[in-house]
Formats: sequence, C-alpha cells, structure tokens
Amino acid sequence: LGLRLPNRRRLNGYCSTMAFCRQVDERMPKLEKDEKGAIEFFETEKTKFLGLLRHAHLVGNAVGNRQADSLQIISSWLYIRICVTGKSIVQILEPLPTGYGTSKYLDHASIAILSRALIENAAVLLYIGDQNISEEEWECRRSLIDLHDFINRSQFLSKIDPKTVSDFPEKTRQTLRRRLSDNAYFQCLPTKRQQRLLDGDDMFVHGRHAAMLELGWGEDLSRGLYKYLSNQAHSLSMSFHRTAENQLYKDNSPGARVVAGFALSFARLA
Repeated sequence: LGLRLPNRRRLNGYCSTMAFCRQVDERMPKLEKDEKGAIEFFETEKTKFLGLLRHAHLVGNAVGNRQADSLQIISSWLYIRICVTGKSIVQILEPLPTGYGTSKYLDHASIAILSRALIENAAVLLYIGDQNISEEEWECRRSLIDLHDFINRSQFLSKIDPKTVSDFPEKTRQTLRRRLSDNAYFQCLPTKRQQRLLDGDDMFVHGRHAAMLELGWGEDLSRGLYKYLSNQAHSLSMSFHRTAENQLYKDNSPGARVVAGFALSFARLA
C-alpha cells in the first residue's frame, strides 16, 4: 500500500508529543456534557425541519404552472433546488450502517454541508427574486450572472480540457461585458468594484456577504455561521480536531447530533 513505518526517533517524538498533550489536557477544566439535552435538541430541530420542508413542498405544488417573467422563472428554479436539497438532508437524518460491524453513525458532516448549500441557495433566491429593486438594478444583476457564468464556465472547462476554449469565443465575452458596463446602475458603482465584476470575480453586485445579510441574521452571526459551516464543507481543522473528544463517531453520538442540530436550525431559518 506504499505505507512506511516511522523510525524509532520519529515514533519516540510522537509519543512524547502525545504525553505532553495528555498533561495539558489533565490541567484543563472538564466541561460536563449534557448528552440527553444534545439528543433532545437534535430531535426538536429535526422535527421542525421536517415540518417546514413539508410546508415548502405544499407551497410549491400549490403554485402550479402559470405565466411568469424571467425573474420568477429563475426564482422557481432556486426554490425547487431548496426543496430537493432539503429532501436529501432528510435521507440522512437517521444514522446509517457504516460497514464497520453493526455501527451506525449520524452523518453530521454531510448534514452541515448540505445545510450550508441550502442557506446559500436561500440567499441567492432572495437576491434574484428581490421585488424591491429598480428595473435597472435587476438588469444589472442578471447581466452580471450571465457574465459570471460564462467566465467561470470557460475557466474551469479549459483547465480540464484545453480543446473547449473554442466553445467560449472572445466576441461573446466582450458582448456580455459591454451589456453589463452599459447598465446605468452598474455605472454608479465604484470603479474598482466595476472592474472586479467585469473580470467575473463575483456573482453578486455588492458581494456574497451583502446577499447573506438579507437573511436577517446580522453581521457577526452571518459571518460566524458561514465560517463554521464552511469548515465542515472544506474539511478544515474545526471539522475534525475534536472528533475523539466529542465522540462524533460512536453509536447514538450526542456530539454528532449537536453539529447536525445546529446546522438544521439555521437551514430552517433560511
């Protein structure tokens, strides 16, 4: 398998480090974990999420087929996406067999990651479907989305297969950029911001965070929540550093339920 055992010097160093960590851990105050409360918290949030998702499906079915403008059509796509993502979350709300004996683990990480996707989706839906903006601002947003899609699609495809470059002619890029730069609302933006948008670096006129603030959670909470869920999505240290301490992978893990319940609570609010 290409694995190498560490030499004695490395192994001794590892053991010494672990001994030091144990000494530090022994000096730190132990927090009493409310395991029963953690399980109740998860079950409460799960019930609330399931109820809200059922209501979302009822609303979607009640709307049915009707005449709609381009704004409403895009908003409908995003609404469907929210419902589908929510349904995917439901599929993993119960611990599943792991293949490791009879153990069943709650996939808290995937619940957190899908909750992040759902929250972002809701923010984009509010951004696209905003009825309180002028026609010029809506056209600015739509032109920016078209340009951002073209540039990002061409960038990732050309890195995978250089032959796809011809699928994204420069003439089309310039046409999309010109449509955006000619927009009256766009022309009121700071020059530096205009250039960033014309380069396809952002899909949101005033940035992603400004769009997230429309969820109504305030500056600090929006940033803090996004950082936490992003750690789960990108497997950064906060997503695994306390796995053993919080016993995230054990049958009926309260720790896993806290992570999942926390993510669900904000997915539901979104």
